[in-house]
Amino acid sequence: MYNIDAETSFGKVTLVGFGPGNPDLLTIAGDKAMNNADIIFHDDLVDCKFLEKYRAQKVYVGKRCHKHSHEQDEINALMLAAAYSGKKIVRLKGGDSMIFAHGGEEIEFLKFHGIEVSVIPGVSTGIAVAGLTQIPLTLRGIAKSVSFVTGHTTEVKLPNTDTLICFMAGNTIHKIAKKAIAEGRDPKTPVALVHNVSLPDQSEVITDLNMLSREEKKYPTPVIIVIGYVVSSRKEVRFPTELLSAIS
Repeated sequence: MYNIDAETSFGKVTLVGFGPGNPDLLTIAGDKAMNNADIIFHDDLVDCKFLEKYRAQKVYVGKRCHKHSHEQDEINALMLAAAYSGKKIVRLKGGDSMIFAHGGEEIEFLKFHGIEVSVIPGVSTGIAVAGLTQIPLTLRGIAKSVSFVTGHTTEVKLPNTDTLICFMAGNTIHKIAKKAIAEGRDPKTPVALVHNVSLPDQSEVITDLNMLSREEKKYPTPVIIVIGYVVSSRKEVRFPTELLSAIS
């Protein structure tokens, strides 16, 4: 239960997308929101040192596979309590808040409890990967459609689009590759696995569905995966030793 004074103005929550990791890709609007915030609830993919420039209190609520600092219900409750106390709040997420980031759930919860919410878009890793690897997601004569899918589950039917972008699939890509082949995709379809998009140690591996499907491997995270013939447009490919060994 929350002790709420009906005469007190509630705080406001702003969801901000930090982008794929490099602070240079944070939007001007996102920077302004954090400069004005009293408290920032931030996830695991944000450069914490960069956040030191903001006067706001910082609260880490990050999640990794099987390693959650807070469950979603706890995060919701923390934001609600801060909003009821009149705080200006930023909920800071990696990438974009509305793509595989629980943004919709948080908005629904906060609005249900009478809290004003706004959203500042971020550069999604699924979009940033194209420019930062020079692999276009659509390409005339090769790819006219693109879909985003989560790697947290392999139960969902893969969309029948020319290009697939797989989020959070470092531990499941072999199953996704098998499923893609079983559903009719060419085993020779090229695949790019990109680790730490936008960061100084960004690295890429180019392989294909057949190779990925043959053995169960775990890849360094965070990793974003591009499946489709657009990957063949890459003219120059780097093969980091630590990633190359995973598919050899």
